Amino acid sequence: MIRRPPRSTLFPYTTLFRSIFFSGCSKKTSQDNRVVIGISADIKTLDPLYTLNLNEGRISELIYLSLIGHEWDNENGNITSYPMLAKSWEWINNHKSIKIILRKNLYWSDSSKFTTKDIVFSFDAYSDPKVQSRFYGEFNNFYTDKDSHIDINKSFDVVAPDTVIINFKKNSNPTLFDIDMPILPEHYFIKLERKNYSTAEINFKTIGTGPYALKSWLKNEKIVLKKNSLSYLYSEESINRLIFKIIPNYNSRLIQLQKGEIDILDDIRSDDLDELKKANSLNVAVRKGRSYDYVGLCNIDKDLYQKNGKIVPNGLFGSFKVRKALVHAINRKLIIEEFLNNAAELAVSPVAPIFKFALNKSIQPYEFNPELSKKMLLQLGWIDSDQNGILDKNGKEFSFNLYIPSGNPRRKFTANIIKENLKNIGIEVKVQPVEPSVFFNNMFEKKYDAWIAGWAVPIPIDLKPYWNSDLKVSVANCVGYQNKDVDLLLEKIENTNDANELSTYYKKVQLLIHNDEPVVFLFWIDNITVYNKKLKNISINPLGSIQHCWEWRVDK
Repeated sequence: MIRRPPRSTLFPYTTLFRSIFFSGCSKKTSQDNRVVIGISADIKTLDPLYTLNLNEGRISELIYLSLIGHEWDNENGNITSYPMLAKSWEWINNHKSIKIILRKNLYWSDSSKFTTKDIVFSFDAYSDPKVQSRFYGEFNNFYTDKDSHIDINKSFDVVAPDTVIINFKKNSNPTLFDIDMPILPEHYFIKLERKNYSTAEINFKTIGTGPYALKSWLKNEKIVLKKNSLSYLYSEESINRLIFKIIPNYNSRLIQLQKGEIDILDDIRSDDLDELKKANSLNVAVRKGRSYDYVGLCNIDKDLYQKNGKIVPNGLFGSFKVRKALVHAINRKLIIEEFLNNAAELAVSPVAPIFKFALNKSIQPYEFNPELSKKMLLQLGWIDSDQNGILDKNGKEFSFNLYIPSGNPRRKFTANIIKENLKNIGIEVKVQPVEPSVFFNNMFEKKYDAWIAGWAVPIPIDLKPYWNSDLKVSVANCVGYQNKDVDLLLEKIENTNDANELSTYYKKVQLLIHNDEPVVFLFWIDNITVYNKKLKNISINPLGSIQHCWEWRVDK
């Protein structure tokens, strides 16, 4: 599933699909051709208007197609787009309009004909403040009214039942991602009041155009999809059933995988990797991830900012020189080796190594060098004046709380390593576990000076929500990072589609952020997927492990 920033971004992390081959009958027929997908929790909806979490999104996108689809270009480390419901597209009017021609004979799963009316209706509904969809407020390149509702008359010209022209406003820089929305069935929603969309039956009984349709949904047990014979992606050879099996306990999912009850399992822990590699029936796919852990260090005085919005440097972490001293003191490689079983790599910036076109390879990780760290802090005036083992400056000790979400073993291990590392250079760290919902709420409200969390980089890359200086707009800039040069580059990125320019701007942004070290970038975490060798034609990459699952085959 493509992660659109900032919507999903806070889909961090991630992160992909799980599936299993299940043979519950002794006699194999074509109807036994099924794959079971293990997930850790049930979903709330399948309506694309309101799907928020990863599982909801990835299941829904098998049912509701968009005008375009995406593939991962491993050579360039970027995505390429291809027609889906659209047969073709053409940019016109100096790239301010796009002409969409639909495929012939498109049908909804209830046999209704698909037309351009469904497209116009979908964008209207997604942008309607009465609907409050997950995409509301995301149509900045469209003609909209004061409530951010798309002006349909200005934005859409229906040329024919299979042809529509979408117009974007002047001075905008539209891309294919502006039209990358799952299309909704107008003929169903037209019967409802828009204020009632969120409680409509279609949240649980779907009408889609995708390769699969909802067969059944047993709450907290399983979600079963069946092949949609009316989809243009339908094939007699495709998997008949996709079963998303809800298994909250990780160890239980792992046992079922090893027993052959699960074909594909994502989010495998690195310490289980060696054992799973020994299984003759399983394949292991380790791919470089786009999720990183970091130590958040509030760059600004959080109390003053909350009181009156004033931005002044944080008393401990306001100086980039202090932040650099801290990263030199933390043994990040030890965490990678001892906890992650080397299934990770050091992070130097917020651009994942998988994005080859944008990656600044000249940037090297800060080395682990406690002596250099102590020297840097001494130059900044941090000394242990009272010989109590804690550095101080102007009467203030270098002591702080480090908040982590409770129940996360990796964050707990990392926090304890950091605590010991910083103690060795004269800094006192008190690790404070907090219930996750409270933790993340406080993080976004800038109530912490220091914490450990992680982000998943969206596809396509979008750094602005995390690193732009406007803290009212950039809600994910939890550390209060300020750099006007970065702001200018982010604006340039937003206003160009030229591949060479984008590559140049991204590389410059990375260098600036690396020099400022607004957070301690810890490591990029590998994504580990294990799947049954019976599955063929499976492609696992940064876009997920069940993308194009209609092309899967099971070895008889």
